[in-house]
Amino acid sequence: MLRRVIAGLALTAGLSVAAAPGAMSAEKVELTIGKLLELTGPLSETGPSQDKAIKLAIDYANKQAAAAGVPITARDVGADVQGDPQAALSAARSLIDQGASCLIGPSITPESIAIANGATIAKRISIWPTGTSMRLRSIDGKGTIYRTVPPDSLQALALVAAAEDLLGGAEGKLVSVAYRNEPYGEGLSKDFIAAWQAKGGKTQGPVVFDPQQATFDSEAGQIVANDPAAYVIIDYPDTFAKLGASLVRTGKFDATKLIVPDALAFSTVPENIPAAAIEGARGTRGGTPTGTESAALFDKLWQEAGGVEHFSLDANSFDSTTLCILAAAAAKSADPAAITDHIRAVTTPGAKAFSVSSLDEALKAAWGGEKINYAGVVGNFEFAEDGDPTISLFDIFQYKDGKLVVLKQVDVRKQ
Repeated sequence: MLRRVIAGLALTAGLSVAAAPGAMSAEKVELTIGKLLELTGPLSETGPSQDKAIKLAIDYANKQAAAAGVPITARDVGADVQGDPQAALSAARSLIDQGASCLIGPSITPESIAIANGATIAKRISIWPTGTSMRLRSIDGKGTIYRTVPPDSLQALALVAAAEDLLGGAEGKLVSVAYRNEPYGEGLSKDFIAAWQAKGGKTQGPVVFDPQQATFDSEAGQIVANDPAAYVIIDYPDTFAKLGASLVRTGKFDATKLIVPDALAFSTVPENIPAAAIEGARGTRGGTPTGTESAALFDKLWQEAGGVEHFSLDANSFDSTTLCILAAAAAKSADPAAITDHIRAVTTPGAKAFSVSSLDEALKAAWGGEKINYAGVVGNFEFAEDGDPTISLFDIFQYKDGKLVVLKQVDVRKQ
């Protein structure tokens, strides 16, 4: 199967440990981080920003390690997972063959499951997906699968909060639900429906559609039937461009009544999605605490690097990459199993706290054998037993003039 592989060395200028003041005496750790990127396929909109986020994390960590005199450097190798489980497994094996000690991505849960079952669990290589489906927890990852993004069981509550804001409450309000037929849509729609009905709301559907079908006119008609108060549509960009056009053709669709999840969270709406299908729509995505030093530093690094715009969950991949490097420092090793075994040593509840701006000190402490509690751009992780984060902050946004504007943030565990 055709596979596009991208490899690049992270910037290493000025990283000579021998020249660093106070350098620690130990054998240098040279770490390779694998990037499982959605460069083609249904989530290809996410690939460039994920690639950029991982590269930024590696470059920043390398510089911070040099400043701290910690003898560790990282580089990246990448491959296109193509939105396909078998292609994703082939991509992962290619990266492992190139020496990858941990894998960042992919974004689609069936891909992650194929990789975990076919490669990473047996080799005890940690994998850090941005896919949010609860289906990921249907397999026993044996402590190798970690996410820095809240799962869909929590995003469903954020969608409920967005719908309540739009409609002034749930009681008696009819929401039409539709989803792309795969685990992401299935699980998120099920959890939303249960939560909305528990608040006294009504639902119709769900309308389930095959992303490969030629036309979506029938499904569009079902979605707008009975003049619902709102629509929750769970889809990927490639399909929504077609479904959105079908919705507009009904003559009954009002985009200001639409609510979408993180897969349709764009900094700028793609040109192939009709404006009438999405302008004024609201949505949810995993949130980054605003006004923090870490968030400001991450955005500064992003803007200085130039290139692609932010996309949903790029900060999460930046954090996942950093945690892999910190775990390697704690293990003093690039051995995948040793890194996996030290992830919780750098996210230990109650241990000394570090952040993005103090990464140099975090690396020094981890290398010195201290347990630390590293908080990234998106917050403090303190992973649950299954490897999911305990963070539960979400953005509620709206599209205005084709741009994503955050309206508010909600911590769904506190709702």
